[in-house]
Amino acid sequence: FVEPEGLNSIEGYPNGISTSLPFDVQFALVRSIRGFENAHIIRPGYAIEYDFFDPRDLKQTLETKFIQGLFFAGQINGTTGYEEAGAQGLLAGANAALQVQQKEPLILRRDEAYAGVLIDDLATMGTKEPYRMFTSRAEYRLLLREDNADVRLTAKGREVGLVDDARWAAFNTKMEAVEQEKQRLKSSWIHPKHAATEQLNVLLKTPVS
Repeated sequence: FVEPEGLNSIEGYPNGISTSLPFDVQFALVRSIRGFENAHIIRPGYAIEYDFFDPRDLKQTLETKFIQGLFFAGQINGTTGYEEAGAQGLLAGANAALQVQQKEPLILRRDEAYAGVLIDDLATMGTKEPYRMFTSRAEYRLLLREDNADVRLTAKGREVGLVDDARWAAFNTKMEAVEQEKQRLKSSWIHPKHAATEQLNVLLKTPVS
């Protein structure tokens, strides 16, 4: 389909024909599409070539096994995608800094983060094609939700200096509120003679009786 580039733009992006073929071939390809017979190409498609390092030669910290202190992240490890590169860069950078400080590395388990799945897959199995972090690769994907990312990772981030005082205070306030609500719910009971039963029955298909 054709994706508009903006609300006030005359440009459109034809999804599904990603290519780095010569410009004349791209020009002919675009104009072969129905409705695009008179289209103009403002920016032709392009590709970036880069070297590849077998990620099975990496430690879980993303440090190479051959050269101490050399960390690799991103496409050189066989991945594709901004998020994959960003996750590796964050962890490689953190581990490089921790190593300089002679501290324990930051290694995320498969049940703690998608980044943990990504790095474990690369370091143990490698890849034969550009690797994307699909949710289907994670056996713990029901645990790796956006609504509990802070619960899973904030404490780890705090330990290695990636979570500042304001963020840490906000997280602790949230967790205290969650614990208080859990305790309140444990002590709250509804029975047929409870004062709130009538209000509750309005919302239920089967009234409390």
